[in-house]
Amino acid sequence: MNPMELEKRYCAHNYEPLPVVLARGQGAHLWDIAGRRYIDMMSAYSAASHGHGHPRILAALAAQTARLAVPSRAYFNDKLGPFAAELCRLTGLYSMLPMNTGAEAVETAIKAARRWAYRVKGVAREKAEIIVAAGNFHGRTTTIIGFSSDGEYRDDFGPFTPGFRSVPFGDIAAMEAAIGANTAAVLIEPIQGEAGIIVPPPGYLAGLRALCDARNVLLIFDEVQSGLGRSGAWFAFEHEAARPDGLILGKALGGGVLPVSAFAGTKDLMAVFDPGSHGSTFGGNPLAAAVALEALHVIAEEGLVERSRELGAHMMERLRAIGSEALGEVRGRGLWAGAEISPAIASAREICERLLDKGVLSKETHDSVVRMAPPLVIGRDDLDRALDAFEDVLGETVRARRPGARARRAGTPGTAPAARFLMCRPEHFEVTYSINPWMDPGAWAREDGALARRADEEWHRLHRKLADLGARIELIDPLPGLPDLVFTANGAVVLDGTALLARFRYPQRQSEERIFAAAFAELRERGLVERIATLPDGMLLEGAGDCVWDSARQMFWMGHGPRSSKAAADFAARLFGVATQAMELVDPRFYHIDTALCPLPGGELVYVPHAFSPAGRAAIAARTTPDQRIELGEEDANRLAGNAVCIGTRLVMSSCGPGLRNRLAAAGYAVEEVPLTSFLRSGGSAFCLTLRLDAASAARARRGELITQ
Repeated sequence: MNPMELEKRYCAHNYEPLPVVLARGQGAHLWDIAGRRYIDMMSAYSAASHGHGHPRILAALAAQTARLAVPSRAYFNDKLGPFAAELCRLTGLYSMLPMNTGAEAVETAIKAARRWAYRVKGVAREKAEIIVAAGNFHGRTTTIIGFSSDGEYRDDFGPFTPGFRSVPFGDIAAMEAAIGANTAAVLIEPIQGEAGIIVPPPGYLAGLRALCDARNVLLIFDEVQSGLGRSGAWFAFEHEAARPDGLILGKALGGGVLPVSAFAGTKDLMAVFDPGSHGSTFGGNPLAAAVALEALHVIAEEGLVERSRELGAHMMERLRAIGSEALGEVRGRGLWAGAEISPAIASAREICERLLDKGVLSKETHDSVVRMAPPLVIGRDDLDRALDAFEDVLGETVRARRPGARARRAGTPGTAPAARFLMCRPEHFEVTYSINPWMDPGAWAREDGALARRADEEWHRLHRKLADLGARIELIDPLPGLPDLVFTANGAVVLDGTALLARFRYPQRQSEERIFAAAFAELRERGLVERIATLPDGMLLEGAGDCVWDSARQMFWMGHGPRSSKAAADFAARLFGVATQAMELVDPRFYHIDTALCPLPGGELVYVPHAFSPAGRAAIAARTTPDQRIELGEEDANRLAGNAVCIGTRLVMSSCGPGLRNRLAAAGYAVEEVPLTSFLRSGGSAFCLTLRLDAASAARARRGELITQ
């Protein structure tokens, strides 16, 4: 077996490496086992900011290895003190606690913030909260993934640690609203790395500093990626003079040769630690301290911060000058950029694989961003060669894409060929009020713990099933006090890149409107929707719950009565330019049309006859043939079998009786059963828990064909 085959065979499959086997590195270059040289535009996620094999760092490593490596912190050593003093001088903070990995340092910060809240601020025991930002990445320990926005990190790893709240990144008003009496700290990346190199709006960091000062809340910055010169300053917080109370560092602190991290903080924050309260066998060992101290000296003495600032400005200028339809927004600061790739043209992974062929190593983050983070020692010529290769790859990809790609891009801007859904994790899902016959708060309260765990398990099974079927999932952050936010289908209706935001009938759900508005504003910025529309004053429409797209008939089936206005059908017809059929709902159990009707792509219609008025049943009869009508029996109807998600000929359903399964199989459909019984207690199922973002009309596709021609 070759090295790649051995790694695939004997290593757990928790990474998806690019197909190259690296054997050597020097400066900004890497070589594979065949001797081919590559330009490194990744720097091991910024761990190799000093370049590979920096001679001064290797010399410090060798010298200290020969003297003393790991005596543990049961004793003092002669290297930790000088390293700690230099780090505190650079950060302007009082003291530090050395660890090994970035995630360990984040966990250290969380412990410090909670103890500070109880012992200094006076928060009641077990009540401390930490506020984080949506899109965050702070590591992959169990505590940390519990407040991640990314379902991939969380799937089937629960239960998770409570005590965290999430708000939109860059939104000071949302942060201010989230801070309460029990808030211990705000934990933020000054620039979000894994989210796609997201730079906050000007004034955000300074605003956080002022807000935390005013509300007696700790401000903690995670600069594991952004720190130590990466952003064109020693630390990203320096761009707005927003010195935090706590600072998390790692990656480049180890000089590209060792895992070294640290949590530094103010005097009163670090005073919460006492002997035995925290520690690490390897943290602060003299080998790590010697290497880290030399890494800091190299940054200062070789002018790497200034180099990052100057070459970073050049890199951003060149990236933003690329005129390719494959390239969207370019974001970044210093020698750190994220280039959005139009998913209608290619995935970021495809671009990285093509770059590999040209001798440039980069890595995607999520599906659509190529990151650029070369070692800070890179020469301008190498940087330009890498950027030339990137521009060439974009051009080649556009020219080589298969016929029809332009039509798809024109037809549904910002969407990928795979189905794309918006979902919300059920962290705060519960039944605390009753606005339909399914909801019984008392019954839920009697089984609260078990039901909450079951809801989390069921939701993640649904998420995994959709992903297995090739769907792409966007997530909206759950919020306490909004238990039904999990039912994203009610937040909007989306067709041809236009999102019509919902307006809810009941006060219990009206607070969701601003959350969905903010979510769609972010989706628009990312190119996943083109425009956002709102309903006229006084008109109600609870999203796709009462506005179900029928791709076979090119129309919307629209429910009214319990939740939505009849007039919404005419408004939707004008807005989207498609036919609509208004249907009165008369059975209170089927309060949204999506609970009682599911159009299938082959023209079949699964529905609950008694959910509709006689006029509604007549409308169904007029628009379908007898062989297309699939009536649900009472048992399937009561399990919301019609509240299904269609992906091609696969139907994801919470429940499906044998008769219905046979009927669907005869029509060419395969049922993917995912029990969702906990959500049934709120009157929801698979369709309710998802909102399709990429639905497209035939008229839109025809317009795309004209562009192709």
